[in-house]
Amino acid sequence: MRLTATGPRIVEVNARIGGDLIGKLVLLATGIDLPRAAADLALGRRPDLTPTRHQAAAIALLYPDTSGTVTARGIDAHLAEADWLHQASWILDTGDRVTLPPEGDVDVARVGLLVVVAPDAGQALERLDTATRHVTITVAPAS
Repeated sequence: MRLTATGPRIVEVNARIGGDLIGKLVLLATGIDLPRAAADLALGRRPDLTPTRHQAAAIALLYPDTSGTVTARGIDAHLAEADWLHQASWILDTGDRVTLPPEGDVDVARVGLLVVVAPDAGQALERLDTATRHVTITVAPAS
């Protein structure tokens, strides 16, 4: 915004799909493809926003308890095969350094993430809770 003699004026708008896999969660929960919808809008076409799914999806970003060097990370094998666990991904490898706030940045302190699907939001949150209890992240504290 810019303050002009006649009052505030909007001079620029930057619309984007939310980060942290929000577009993927919307696709899993509703079937609506936000990147495709954004492309359609950019091309002057009307996007198809018709839901083809009616479920919930949720994400958990995985952080260690302390800053230091990642020495181990894992997920219980039986959880990795759960049909409701859509994605389990590691962002940092063993040997990588991780620095939590206030010295570090919360966006780069993520060791991994989990994405789950469920019939409703309550069950999705329960599944995230279950999944996170079966993930191990070990960090040797910085000295």
